[in-house]
Amino acid sequence: MTGAAAGTFWPYRNDQYSLGKDNGLKSFGSKAYYAALQGGIAGVAYGALQMAYYPDKMAFSQKGTVTAGPARGLSYISKTTIRPAVVFSAVTVTYAAVESVAEEIRGSHYKDPWNSAFAGAAAGLVLGGFLTRRIDVASMTALGTGLLMGMVDFNGPSPICDPITEQAKHFPPKISAKFEESEELKGLKAKYPDFKNN
Repeated sequence: MTGAAAGTFWPYRNDQYSLGKDNGLKSFGSKAYYAALQGGIAGVAYGALQMAYYPDKMAFSQKGTVTAGPARGLSYISKTTIRPAVVFSAVTVTYAAVESVAEEIRGSHYKDPWNSAFAGAAAGLVLGGFLTRRIDVASMTALGTGLLMGMVDFNGPSPICDPITEQAKHFPPKISAKFEESEELKGLKAKYPDFKNN
């Protein structure tokens, strides 16, 4: 691998991608696009569930009493579905962007728990800021999501204690890099010595 030998990150990433071993390291554009798409779909699904279980819009009067509002209004539907989609998309795009920037700055060649912790903290800051508009709640949300995402990636993709043993059960052992000649090939080389180096 020329990129790994040169010590630069982009050639290494391109080499891994050409071998089909991207290991989750994608370009920033594709990460942000898929993150926004996933966040938007999750937000619309959340809004649809909210409309299904709480169909009557509740409006508060100036004196604090609750009055029922229209359930089928277009403004209500747009607020119920579009606002969560925007919030979820902002959170997921922030996570993807900060993770990509951290990968570039730190030169990580794999899924690093620190990158996930930084990205989780930024996403939590956006989430807490969107929902409460209070810096104390947003900072605590950032701390909590940063710790959570860092611990999830620190543990790895599998929740078991010994992933190497479990992986050995499901996947065949690696093929040895050392080339060993078969008996048939040795016989052919002995029979045709002029072609043994071909």
